[in-house]
Amino acid sequence: MIQELHEEIDNWRAEYIHLGRELGEIINEQQNIILKLQNENRHLKRENWNLKKTKGRR
Repeated sequence: MIQELHEEIDNWRAEYIHLGRELGEIINEQQNIILKLQNENRHLKRENWNLKKTKGRR
């Protein structure tokens, strides 16, 4: 019985390790998307600021 419990614990441990790795990959992908969007947002804000400044010169 104790051996069966140890085997079940090992199985659950393996599942949790697997889930942890999958979640880590998902989090990394989401962080990459966030960084890309932040860079794009920064670029668009700069472009918008430049357009506002050049509009006043006309």
